[in-house]
Amino acid sequence: MDPREHEAFAGIQEQEQKSPRGGSHDLQVLSSTISHEIKAPVRAIDGYARIFIEDYRDKIDEDGLLLISNIRAICRETLSMIDRLLEYTRLSGVEPVKETVNLQQMIQDVCDKLAAGYTSKKATVLKFQEEIPFVLCDGTLMHQVVVNLVSNALKFTREEQTAVITAGFHPENGEDVFYIRDNGVGFDMEYSQNLFGMFQRMHSDDEFEGSGVGLSIVKKLIQAMGGRVWITGEVGKGACVYFTLPPGNILK
Repeated sequence: MDPREHEAFAGIQEQEQKSPRGGSHDLQVLSSTISHEIKAPVRAIDGYARIFIEDYRDKIDEDGLLLISNIRAICRETLSMIDRLLEYTRLSGVEPVKETVNLQQMIQDVCDKLAAGYTSKKATVLKFQEEIPFVLCDGTLMHQVVVNLVSNALKFTREEQTAVITAGFHPENGEDVFYIRDNGVGFDMEYSQNLFGMFQRMHSDDEFEGSGVGLSIVKKLIQAMGGRVWITGEVGKGACVYFTLPPGNILK
């Protein structure tokens, strides 16, 4: 067997065991099934497609190369979606812990790191409208929330000359409300509730990449930490995601 074929086929036997912190047995079984029975064969398909391109690039025309390249692209997109599903099932079984988190610094650090990957932008500006207090929450889960929200903000502002992300905190109707807002493409508020469902998207793959799982994860994690989440937006004027934490978790 060609060593590269062995590499491609080896994915079928790969085992990726990621135990959730306190997840139920059913979720562990589901994660294991997704990882072992679905993810590995997709990797094998991608491996065979890569070998085909390497060995037959000079023997097929551009249309043929494009078809094989599209197969590889579909494999990458499928693997990405599987990873998000695994992440969702893993985090669904987590029992949150409480620790002191510098949420403002976390948002800053995540934005700095993720913005570096958007080289097409002339600038990315992060503004804090108000000072964000320290909070008591699960730092790992909150970090995942921030990563998802900042990633969305960067993705949907990529057509802007300057991406402006605004974060803040304010009391409202007896709740402590945090938010992350962007100046991107926005959306029609008629469909706002749909955005928190699994695989629910407002834009096609041709416009923006994504699996439609990110906000579902955000909702699941915020609810696990005792809060709630919602989103507002307007077409062409950006979007804003709000979330709360229990009053006793805000260190003022």
